[in-house]
Amino acid sequence: MKIVFPIIFSFFLLFAKANKPASEIYVGLQKLQSLKRVLYIAAHPDDENTRALAWFSLGEHAQTAYLSLTRGDGGQNLIGNELSEQLGVLRTQELLAARSFDGANQYFTRAVDFGYSKSAEESLEKWGNDEILSDVVLMIRKFKPDVIVTRFPPDKRAGHGHHTASAMLALEAFDKAADENFLPLQVKEFGTWKTTSVYWNSSVWWFKDLPAQAENNPEYLIADIGGYNAHLGKSYNEIGTIARSQHKCQGFGAITERGSRLEYFQYLKGDKLSGSFFEKNKRSWSKLLNKEFEQKIDNLVKGFDFSQPENNVAELLEIRNELLALPNSDFKNEKIGLCNQLILDCTGVYAELLAKDFIYQSNDSAFFELELLNRSNLPVSVILKNQTIKLEQNQNFARTLKVENSNQISNPYWLTETFSTLFQVKNQKDLLQPESSPSFVKKIELLIEKDTVRIPLVGTYKWRIPSYGEKRRDVIKTPDFSANFDQKLLVVKPGFEKKLKLNIHSFRNNLSEKITINAPQGWEVLPKSIDVAIDKLHEEKWVELTLKPTDLGKSGILKLMDSKGNQLYSYTEIAYNHIRTQVIFSKAEINCVKLDAKIKPGKIAYIKGAEDIVPEAIEQLGFEVKRFEVSDLSSLDLSQFQSVVLGIRIYNVQPELKNFEEKLFAYVKAGGNLVMQYNTASRRASGETFGPIPFELTRNRVTEEDAEVNFLEPKHPIMTTPNKLTKKDFDNWVQERGLYFAGNWHESYIPLFSWADKGEDEQKGALIVTKHGKGQFVYTGISFFRELPNGVEGAYKLFANILSY
Repeated sequence: MKIVFPIIFSFFLLFAKANKPASEIYVGLQKLQSLKRVLYIAAHPDDENTRALAWFSLGEHAQTAYLSLTRGDGGQNLIGNELSEQLGVLRTQELLAARSFDGANQYFTRAVDFGYSKSAEESLEKWGNDEILSDVVLMIRKFKPDVIVTRFPPDKRAGHGHHTASAMLALEAFDKAADENFLPLQVKEFGTWKTTSVYWNSSVWWFKDLPAQAENNPEYLIADIGGYNAHLGKSYNEIGTIARSQHKCQGFGAITERGSRLEYFQYLKGDKLSGSFFEKNKRSWSKLLNKEFEQKIDNLVKGFDFSQPENNVAELLEIRNELLALPNSDFKNEKIGLCNQLILDCTGVYAELLAKDFIYQSNDSAFFELELLNRSNLPVSVILKNQTIKLEQNQNFARTLKVENSNQISNPYWLTETFSTLFQVKNQKDLLQPESSPSFVKKIELLIEKDTVRIPLVGTYKWRIPSYGEKRRDVIKTPDFSANFDQKLLVVKPGFEKKLKLNIHSFRNNLSEKITINAPQGWEVLPKSIDVAIDKLHEEKWVELTLKPTDLGKSGILKLMDSKGNQLYSYTEIAYNHIRTQVIFSKAEINCVKLDAKIKPGKIAYIKGAEDIVPEAIEQLGFEVKRFEVSDLSSLDLSQFQSVVLGIRIYNVQPELKNFEEKLFAYVKAGGNLVMQYNTASRRASGETFGPIPFELTRNRVTEEDAEVNFLEPKHPIMTTPNKLTKKDFDNWVQERGLYFAGNWHESYIPLFSWADKGEDEQKGALIVTKHGKGQFVYTGISFFRELPNGVEGAYKLFANILSY
């Protein structure tokens, strides 16, 4: 019998992971037996309670899914300089890394994280309530959960507007998913689904007296999720904290937790449950198939052979074959896929599809090496071109195979179309999926006993790093070459010219192409075209361009085109040890800003905090920038610098900076200019002060990027010298005005601006300045780390004044 291993859930694709030990196989078998289902809903990566997910998935053996409305594109980054859509790709992979520990599956709606929102109404208006609601309803109808759990309450207690919106959408989708008149085309394909209940995973974060409030209260379910799983050798909260620590770019590395931990779930909608999330679950294998099947899977769970897992294969094959009688659905595909995985793990069959490089061109044939190893005593064969070849026990088998190719380059599916606050998804099969399908997948037929199992192997490239060991990455489809600028954007003063370097990387041998450069209106560029000739794969060529805006020149986008008039691609790689390496092919272009910003020339010391590209932006203004680590302050002579700038979130990521405050403040007192950029207040002790003259940090922010600005001290030097600022300089900002503003400052500080989100109190702590001795100290919560990389001209002028102060 031929059994197809479905490619519905990327969770079941084989990325050549190590086979599981018997105890972990048994946990998988418990999940195969279970018919429990839980859907957890929140707004962002890292919102989810990984401890609860681990308990649901591995303790209750429920098929568990986390639906995140967004990919976290609007957040900050503690470990690198990825922001916006690149950060969304990184955080997507961190979620998948977390799910690899807690055992849940990951899904997304099309909502874009546009930054902090103070109301659900604003969030739903920007996303389009109907669009996101349809995604959440689709998730419920496809996944068919017993219970929905939200991380946040459906009101202002959730804080972030996205948080509130996630709970509101969950409640509305709970009703709509059961309504046959809502999205009838969706109903025709997936049917309706009536979930039993909606509960809110509450916390003492909202209610300090929650334990007392929930005790013997019928509005709550209380679960101790700190139980120990002897098969896994870990507690569920232990697994959950390991999963939580995968959210590294958001600084959520956690100390591993063990022991009893109570979680509180408050009733929101549907049936009120009295003891268990699954007490109203009416599904059974007897109803879905027959009593004999239910008995068969029960017997296997009770009699599982831990010492010789291969002895379980015959029964697993029988179970898998009978699952074919289920109606076609994601549920059927999920169970068959899991059963196939268990069969492979029990046999110890190791399979991988290897390439000699990590790239193939999108229109070339692709050849891979199939490697198989049967480590069991069972007869296992591979079927290739209608030929059955026996796999000798514990003997490596290899064969070169051709894998079908297409003309589409590898890219995150949600980034292939232009978007604003809602991702545009062309292929409806991609909806909800965490990532694009792998570029190279080959279905391999294995004959185990007398049954054929068809498994999809993902094309992989592996190599050795002496100081690390084996490394792996997915094989991708590429264009013939990429073109990357050495800068994120170009800022040029009128009448001046600047050099711009272009890196051309060939993804093929014998590359011959002509690149045409389309400059913005009124800009002169030399050369106007580039003839490219590169002999070898992965060779690179550097070309220097000269750009100069004329008197009629306007800020705009410089684009690179090939000989056929198609826009070229740039290549961005996102690589960290805790995620699978990701690649983004974007349009090869650069924002060219014509900016008449004056400066007082001098040397700037930039002390690194979290990763950002603010130093590069300062260089664009014409300053000489020297970059330093906090540890360099022990021997650094600060007197040589006109200004010292502290990188974003420096106290959060480099708390040892406190040890050098005396030196920094002495620099100010002697006449220096010290600029402190934003730090998060939530991770600092309450009431802690900063600066040579004390002030505190708050969580106040202004999220509306077009909030009206008021000049509180229009004659202050930062407002006038060397650039006179006007309100026009605060037009066309992106995402927000600023965050983590100053508060409770000493009377010597002068606030320069005020602004407010609609309906809220005026905020004055975005930029404060004080004299100290012969020098000055500036704190700014203004989002320069967003505005400068986006070429916001007014932000450049303001920062030029701060550094020239």
